Amino acid sequence: MPRSSKELVQAFFATKPVDRPPFIPLIASAAAQFMQVPVQRMYSDPTALANSLHACQRLFKHDAVVVLFDQTLEAEALGCELAWDEGGPPRVGSPAVSGAGDIEALDSAIEAKGRVPVVLEAAKRLVVTAGQDCAVLGAVTGPVTIGKHLLGDSFLELASTDGDAFRRVIEFSGRVAVALSRAFGELKLDGLVVSDPDLVSLAGGHYENVNSVLKTLHNVTGFYNMPLILHTGGVPADGMDAFLGLEADAFSASGLVGTGEVPPGRMLGVPVPAPALAGTPPDIERAVQELLAAVRSRAVFVTTEGEVPVRTPAANLHKLVQAIAAGS
Repeated sequence: MPRSSKELVQAFFATKPVDRPPFIPLIASAAAQFMQVPVQRMYSDPTALANSLHACQRLFKHDAVVVLFDQTLEAEALGCELAWDEGGPPRVGSPAVSGAGDIEALDSAIEAKGRVPVVLEAAKRLVVTAGQDCAVLGAVTGPVTIGKHLLGDSFLELASTDGDAFRRVIEFSGRVAVALSRAFGELKLDGLVVSDPDLVSLAGGHYENVNSVLKTLHNVTGFYNMPLILHTGGVPADGMDAFLGLEADAFSASGLVGTGEVPPGRMLGVPVPAPALAGTPPDIERAVQELLAAVRSRAVFVTTEGEVPVRTPAANLHKLVQAIAAGS
C-alpha cells in the first residue's frame, strides 16, 4: 500500500489499491487566512503563494496541494478587470470584450501575462518542496466559465441564440486552458483540476462543443501523465448522465453521491458540503461518514464543493482529515 500522500494520490489515479480515499481540498484564500498573509499579496507573489500553500498542507496533512484554485487567473491575463474584496478571493469586475466578434483579437498564449507567471513559479517551487511527500496539482478554468468572464452574463445566452458564436468563444477559451495546461505539464505536476462552475448552467445538449475542448485537454494531460479532474457545481439529476459522459479521468461535483452509471475507469470526487465545513467537528464527522457510506464500493476521493471558505475553523479541517482516515 502507498506510504506517503503523494504515493496515495498516484496509486489512486492509477487505479491501484489504496487503504483510504485521498483528500484533495480546494484551498486558496483560506490558506492566506491560516498563514496570516494578505490574500492579494499571496495571490500576487510566488514566494508567499508557495510558502502559504506548503505550510497549510503541513498543518492539515491533506494529500494534494492545488496550485492555484483561482478562477479569475485566466480572465485577468486576457484583460478582465478584477475586484479584490477584503480578505476574500478576487472576482471578475468587468468583462474583457463587448461581443463574441472581439474574441479573436485576444491572444490565448497567457503564460507570461497577468499573475500566471506567479502561479507557475509557485508550482515549480512546490514540486521541489511539498512534492516530495504530497501530490501537487495544477488548476485551470474551464471553457464555459472563461467565456462568461470574457463576455459577461450574455455569453450563456449564445448557446441558444447563436451557436456559431458560442462555439468560437468555447474554442478560444479551450486554447487558453490548453496553453496553461501544457505549462503545468512541463513542471511535472501530478494532476490537473479543470474547474468550470458555469458548466452546469448549460443544458446537456450544448455539451458537445465543451467536450471537444475537454478531449483536447485530456490528450494534453495524458501526454504529461496528469490525470484530469473535471470540477463543477451542483449538477441537476437530469443532467448527470451528460456530465459523466464528458471527457475526464475523474468527476467532482455536488450531487454525485448515489448517481448511476460512471464510465469504466473513471473516478469520483465527492465534496464535503459547505454547511458541514462551517459547522462543528461532529457535523464534519457525520458528513464524512455519510459520504463514504454512500460510495463505499466506488473509486472516490474526498474534496470540497468549491474553495474552502475563508472563515472555516482550523479545527474543522483537522477533524475532516481524521474522519476520512477513520471512515475508510
